[in-house]
Amino acid sequence: MDNEIKKQIAFRMIARVSTGFAFIEDKYIFPQRNAGGPDLAWVRNVYILFSFYFELLLKSELVLTRSFADIVELSSKLKKLGHNIKAICDDIDNLDDIGIKDISFKNGEYKIATFDKIIYVKDFNDIRYDFIEGKVRSLTSKEDSVIEDSLIGANEILEKIKYKHFDNKTH
Repeated sequence: MDNEIKKQIAFRMIARVSTGFAFIEDKYIFPQRNAGGPDLAWVRNVYILFSFYFELLLKSELVLTRSFADIVELSSKLKKLGHNIKAICDDIDNLDDIGIKDISFKNGEYKIATFDKIIYVKDFNDIRYDFIEGKVRSLTSKEDSVIEDSLIGANEILEKIKYKHFDNKTH
């Protein structure tokens, strides 16, 4: 597969991630700053969106750094990885290049360590289907700040990917 085609696909992925992160910030983070505490209904939706967009962010790096015979192979690879953020990270050769130092998974949550931040991402399947196991999520008063800090860290990774692959342009 031609590198220019991979770049076009990754650019569309990154554009989707950028608008998704902006949506979370504009529609959740900013309004919640003065709300007096996390809103359970909003938090679940934010976790689902953030997990989806973070997954897509990592997959964009994979598209840009891996070889694929054609679009069918690329599509198959992305679908095969599913929503497993750890598996996606394991497939990326140089996580350091995009600022990721370590990733772990425990109790339905990924913990991604960058060089100066911790990003928390709920497992996409777990957050959507936790009702099957009867899980009850309890929120802390710091939930909103954890989401905000995670979003800041994710945006830093996004900027590193854009800088690395798109001629230092901000898109």
